[in-house]
Amino acid sequence: MGKKHKDLFPRIIETGNLYRAYHKAAKGKLYTGGHLIFKQNLAANIANLRKALASGEYQPGNPNLFWVYEPKPREITAMPFMDRVAQHALCNVIEPIFDQVFLPASHACRKGKGTHSAAVAVQAELRRMQSNGVKPWVLKTDFSRYFYSVKRDVLHAEYRRKLSCQPTLELLGKIVPATGVGLPIGNLTSQLSANIYGHIIDRWLAHKVGITRFFRYMDDIVVLGHSREALDMLRMGMQWFSEATMGMRFSKWSVQPAARGINFVGYRIWDTHKLLRRDSVLRAKRKIARYSRLGLHDQLNRFLASWMGHAKWADAHNLMKFIGAAT
Repeated sequence: MGKKHKDLFPRIIETGNLYRAYHKAAKGKLYTGGHLIFKQNLAANIANLRKALASGEYQPGNPNLFWVYEPKPREITAMPFMDRVAQHALCNVIEPIFDQVFLPASHACRKGKGTHSAAVAVQAELRRMQSNGVKPWVLKTDFSRYFYSVKRDVLHAEYRRKLSCQPTLELLGKIVPATGVGLPIGNLTSQLSANIYGHIIDRWLAHKVGITRFFRYMDDIVVLGHSREALDMLRMGMQWFSEATMGMRFSKWSVQPAARGINFVGYRIWDTHKLLRRDSVLRAKRKIARYSRLGLHDQLNRFLASWMGHAKWADAHNLMKFIGAAT
């Protein structure tokens, strides 16, 4: 279990940390009503938030709920701006603690990691196996309704594996209640909490089963192996462990030769090349067409910058050239 961390709360509510949290919370929110109101009396609002946190009187406000429908329907929680600041202040202190124990296989929402590092790591391992004369097989799984299925009592037990600061645990309990099921998509703490929850199966794979060739991006897991039989056995063990310990079920799983390509983090990956997933390309084309039709040039330019950044990591030169010419 390793070292437990105490005396964290003074660092969370320290004025400098709250200002750092404010600047993080303001990114991408500069012209929202919540930010503009908070900014008008910034020093007073920071002082009031610090006082509420220090006294234990802080309570999260009521979120604004809305739905997004791509790539699949999801209910999103938009926090009041002050709660965004509070959650950034909390995560500024506790996220590095948990990041130190996450395994290299975990790629989501971590500094120096991400979809590109996950795709590169999978491809590098494929090449190593091929160079050793192995024809790899791949087990691909993802959990059903991952954020909505998190058992909060299990999650809080994971918090307590590393945190022994009672005020910090109480603040976490206000943001993520210790009873019930599910994490709200959109909360900053939900990303960290979902990664902490996924570390449960990372730990089992690495330390109990002794699997080294696996990669996880939040709820998507890829395991490379030498044979279908071995990966079939592992899949059954993973399903048993996930249901018994995490309350999770697989929504999809497959075992197939890696030569067919591995669908992971938006790419189809082979040892020789990577392609963008077909559904990703279709969604991008629809979004570009809609922004162009409606004359939403700023949104179009931001989306293109993001999408081109993703596409450049694949062997997609001709596609990028076509998209650029079409816009």
